[in-house]
Amino acid sequence: MIKTLLKAILVVWSVFLWLLSPSAQAQQGLKGEYYTGTNFEHKVFTRIDPAISFSWLKRNPGPGIPRSYYSIRWTGKLLAPVSGAYTFNAKVDDGIRVWVGNKKVIDAWQLNDSKRFSGRVILEAGKFYDLRVDYFNDMLEGEIDLLWVLPNAPKTIFNGISNPGESITAQHFFQKAAPERVTVIKEPTKPIAPKPKPVPVARVVPKRSIPITPKPTPRLPLPLALKPVARPKPPADTLTKAVVSPSVPTTKPFDGHKPGETFALRQVQFAQSSYALLPESSVELDQLVIALKANPLWYIDVAGHTDNVGDPRLNLALSENRAKVVVAYLIRHGIAENRLTATGYGGTRPIADNAAESERSKNRRVEITIR
Repeated sequence: MIKTLLKAILVVWSVFLWLLSPSAQAQQGLKGEYYTGTNFEHKVFTRIDPAISFSWLKRNPGPGIPRSYYSIRWTGKLLAPVSGAYTFNAKVDDGIRVWVGNKKVIDAWQLNDSKRFSGRVILEAGKFYDLRVDYFNDMLEGEIDLLWVLPNAPKTIFNGISNPGESITAQHFFQKAAPERVTVIKEPTKPIAPKPKPVPVARVVPKRSIPITPKPTPRLPLPLALKPVARPKPPADTLTKAVVSPSVPTTKPFDGHKPGETFALRQVQFAQSSYALLPESSVELDQLVIALKANPLWYIDVAGHTDNVGDPRLNLALSENRAKVVVAYLIRHGIAENRLTATGYGGTRPIADNAAESERSKNRRVEITIR
């Protein structure tokens, strides 16, 4: 028991002394690569970040990066202070992926509104592990906070959350493993006999062979029964009918709508309890883009609505985010931002009874008002 305790004290003391060395201080932090686009489309700059704990509310992450639609990748080495199972917790808006020692610990690569995710991995004291964190923000404010819970951490509850963890500080982040690597003292082992050197084997080069090209087989004339038979031409009136195509509708999308009118986008759908657009929504939204470009004097209000199921405050936030997602889609497809507004009403403006699901589905909608 005393021998084990002395080993643990020696490991912790070795880590502490190494962290005080100038070489360790110079290497601390993670390399952050900042991109425009939600999937690392265009790198703008690189910097060393001491920790991953950011909240970009009404501001951008750095010069040249917009407030919306950007992605960041952090890479480096993670030093484990103790041995055991680590829990990594992340609070993000929107998506995150985390690898520790080439093991994917967290995978939440989708739109998230300040949600929490966690994963576990076993690490050994004094060792350096490759760390990679991918993050993207789709629209509006971005947020990311990466925490960990050490194996020997006591159980805690903060704001109703069990063991939320603590921030991973710069003393555990490095650009590369130290040359004087911290080691754990182990019992002496028997020396391993060196392996015998392999005996070189003479290389045998096969003789080159001359390829023989087969002679083409002569074609035989087709029997009379297999020769193509000319078909009679159809009558002239049949040819005329085949050329005539059905009439193509000439009406434009959203024809007939006028300023002051409000209508619902029934084909615009979202994932359940989320503001992630479903792929089939693009058809109607593309038609709306065409209509707005054809009517440059139109200004529209986009309103999000939900049913009355769940927390009213969450429904209000969800409806507003859905309206903002529609506005963002229109902006990405060439519609000026000053022509668009987004508002969320939650479940305060139902158009059907909420008693049955068939009626509640009518209340979950996005409406357009032309100004």
